[in-house]
Amino acid sequence: MLKKINIRHFLTDLTLSVITFYLSLFLRVNPDEAKQFLPDLYRILPIVIFARTAFFVYFETYNIIWRYVSAVDAFRLAKAIVCSSLVIVSLTYLFQIGFVPRSIYFIDGFLLLIFLTSVRLSRRLYHEYRNSKMLKKFGAKTLIYGAGASGQGILKRLVSDRELKLCVIGFLDDDQNKIGKSISGYRVFGGLDSVEAIVRDYEIKQIVVGIPNPSADFLKNLLSKCAPFGIKPLLLISDPTQNYKSELREIELKDLLRRPPHAIDIASTRDMIRGKCVLVTGAGGSIGSEIVRQVLSFSPSRLINLDHSEFNLYTIDQELKESDVYSEKIVPALVDVRDMNCLKHIFETYRPEIVFHAAAYKHVHLVEANPFSAIINNIEGTKNVLQCCEKYNVKTFVLVSSDKAVNPAGIMGATKRICEILTSIAALNTKSIYCSVRFGNVLGSSGSLIPMLKKQIESKQALTITHKDMTRYFMLIDEAVSLVLKAASISKPGDINVLKMGEPVKIVDIAESLIELMGQAAEDVQIKFTGLRPGEKMFEELYIAGNELNTEHPDILVMPKGDALPSQFSVSEFNECISEIIQFAKESDKKSIVKLSSLINSQYFTSLRILTPAQGDQ
Repeated sequence: MLKKINIRHFLTDLTLSVITFYLSLFLRVNPDEAKQFLPDLYRILPIVIFARTAFFVYFETYNIIWRYVSAVDAFRLAKAIVCSSLVIVSLTYLFQIGFVPRSIYFIDGFLLLIFLTSVRLSRRLYHEYRNSKMLKKFGAKTLIYGAGASGQGILKRLVSDRELKLCVIGFLDDDQNKIGKSISGYRVFGGLDSVEAIVRDYEIKQIVVGIPNPSADFLKNLLSKCAPFGIKPLLLISDPTQNYKSELREIELKDLLRRPPHAIDIASTRDMIRGKCVLVTGAGGSIGSEIVRQVLSFSPSRLINLDHSEFNLYTIDQELKESDVYSEKIVPALVDVRDMNCLKHIFETYRPEIVFHAAAYKHVHLVEANPFSAIINNIEGTKNVLQCCEKYNVKTFVLVSSDKAVNPAGIMGATKRICEILTSIAALNTKSIYCSVRFGNVLGSSGSLIPMLKKQIESKQALTITHKDMTRYFMLIDEAVSLVLKAASISKPGDINVLKMGEPVKIVDIAESLIELMGQAAEDVQIKFTGLRPGEKMFEELYIAGNELNTEHPDILVMPKGDALPSQFSVSEFNECISEIIQFAKESDKKSIVKLSSLINSQYFTSLRILTPAQGDQ
């Protein structure tokens, strides 16, 4: 604590403490009377110095950065002064060290608070004045959209940090009660409808959004109004009222596709994970790595990150090592889910209680080009993990599924559909919480459409899109994973959970938003339509039967106990058929594809419940 004391601040405070103690005496009595109290005042002065210094150190008033002083810091100073004054009064009267009028102590405390606060505030005002002069000369003229607490926090940040080179001219706000008034000396000009006129009249070069969690519609409107002036509005990554180191960034596509947030009660998720051993397959992938991050925040007893890609596993392991949460309870497991022996070793060694199965081949065109590998990896890999879960009494198994499992149009969807059925069958066998969670595309996943479109725009290439009417569901990765964890915590054996993805979005609309975000004119970017690739659908589906039930969370639907097995199969026959498909795939025999296709053909699926082995064998 002592090492943090700024010697200049210490000497300033000490000097002011002495000055105010003397000054309070002369304010209390006339100069002639004051002389008779001076010997007593000299005797008391060492106690004043000791008490003030001790409590200033205790309340860490020397840790205050003067140029950022605030009301909170003034309150901290007040507490230190009050406490030290009480000690001074107590010691002087208890030990009868000296006698001065008692009112002097109150006058002294009041004066000292004013003096100390004024010195600190003057430093802040000087710093802001110097910065404002520099910013007016060299900074880009800037408006802050939102004159509330968050916007005022951003104002403090921009005024105090000249490295950002943004000169604040005023605020924008849609609240009619604020328009035309001043906040902290800065005028509130108008709302969204007046953006263009204000930008033009005041030669504005930048707009910073100071609204917490701005809606996608608001950001789209703001972008469209700023685009003619070449302005890319900025967002603050974190709350400026809490952290002066918060960073500004440009609006991204995920901000434009963000849905209105629904609060997620994490109590059930925390109870499910806390103190448990959790295994995540595909832990280095886009979804798997986010599952790892969020699971770790709920304090599992051990977290096993399993992936067959050395690079992906290394990447997530290094990320966790650089964070504050890395510990010996995190285990990187370089294992392929197709390798049953290695899987058994992991399960035998660590005995996981919860398994999130995110490992899968998922890119449609690659899977279509390599169907045998996809069948072995997706179906046999899932079967292996499920068998280990059953053998080692795993209580909760969560399959990360896909909207492509609904009425599959290709190998990827077909394999995921089979995995869902295998999961529901395992749930009936174990009576444990084995469930699937189905959702659509996530923004920012590896190999997704968005990075490819960005690259094409940057290199001035024509954008390649399958079809002008093609739509997809999109969700942010962190939101999808939060819902996956929530679904797992409320599932029952065999359930297929379906995440509500909002309204489907046209790929063309996404491309146009990207063009606008990257500062390009729509007419300057060519779009080529290439046609559907093998295994692709024009419109994705999330539901099969349409009889999905609501759950306690508005974004999660459920099909209790799964939906169906092919009606002509018992469980044993189904498992035998799966084994044949896998064996044919290992032999690169096209019979595996034919058999898989006939197995998942929609005409064979009914709304019947899955037959148990006993019922199927009768």
